[in-house]
Amino acid sequence: MKYAWIENDKIRDVAHDEPSKIYHPDVAALYTTQVPDNAVNGDGWVNGALVKPVVVEPTPAARQWTADNFRTGMTLAEKTKWDNNSAPEIIAIKAELPKELAGATELLDFLVITSVISAETKTKILT
Repeated sequence: MKYAWIENDKIRDVAHDEPSKIYHPDVAALYTTQVPDNAVNGDGWVNGALVKPVVVEPTPAARQWTADNFRTGMTLAEKTKWDNNSAPEIIAIKAELPKELAGATELLDFLVITSVISAETKTKILT
């Protein structure tokens, strides 16, 4: 067993030896609680029980498809159409970007329907 300095139901610090042997008496007086050997700084201490924090894995941000992502997967002929910034369908699509998967798929479907790109290019862009 080790001694810990508990503050607001949280282990502020753990003494790995008898507190009076390693700290000034005024500081050692703060280490009043015996805790299990697996207790570490930052663990919870609620009603005399050790509470390990729950580790939450961050959710990665959803991928965003941009005009450059679209263009990279195109053939040369398709890039020529894509680069035509006077075509209304191209202007409309570029204004909608960036998009997540569902939105990007919808925009690519529109490009296939309007014969700007092929279905194979759509698949290539989405992978």
